[in-house]
Amino acid sequence: MLFSVHVADTNPLTALRRRTPQAADVAGLRSARNGIAAPFVPSHIPRPQLGREVLMAAWQDEASLDAFIAGHPFGQAMAGGWHTRLELVRAVGVWPGLDHDMAAEAGNRADNMTGPSVAITIGTAFLKSAVPFAKVTKGLDRQFLATPSGLWGTGVTNLPQRLVASLTVWKDLGAAADYMKTGAHGQAVKDHFDFTRDPTGHTFVTGGGFFGFRPLSTSGSLDGRNPLPRSLLAL
Repeated sequence: MLFSVHVADTNPLTALRRRTPQAADVAGLRSARNGIAAPFVPSHIPRPQLGREVLMAAWQDEASLDAFIAGHPFGQAMAGGWHTRLELVRAVGVWPGLDHDMAAEAGNRADNMTGPSVAITIGTAFLKSAVPFAKVTKGLDRQFLATPSGLWGTGVTNLPQRLVASLTVWKDLGAAADYMKTGAHGQAVKDHFDFTRDPTGHTFVTGGGFFGFRPLSTSGSLDGRNPLPRSLLAL
């Protein structure tokens, strides 16, 4: 299975109205989630980047992804931005829209991995937990911004779908693991994982998890606020 992430600056109104591609309608698509970028900031007030769209997807193969970019309206809209193709190497929880055992899918690929890594946390938020979730998330944002090995990151939200996610790029896989286990993130794991309440173990979100990836290829770049340089993953 192949994963991909696409980030593009588009029209804000179009971005807000964008419909998520469905696996039943796109050949080779296994799962997709899209949302609006929300760059990490130290303040308590979130600052959504309304014109910046993010698409995170799982594919049967590269040919399916190529066809989507070339021929699907959503793929074409994202083609002018930044995108990376990814191999799953670490997984805790479930990927929305997939019924695979994600830990088994990742196998032992993380054991000998070197070079930069990409991490995605993703899930569906519980509305009743929105306020405490926002407070905890702010601590995670500040921790990331203070971590030199965190090369780039953004939050991703889709309010109608209650999607909450983060997309981060790391110097290496170990740096991402250290971030998860220490500081505000480590404390959040201790305080807010409860496997008796939800099969995916989280008290703030459901149907999601934490995923680490090896970047296989990358292309494009983005300027402006929270820029994505062409050299970010330097493959």
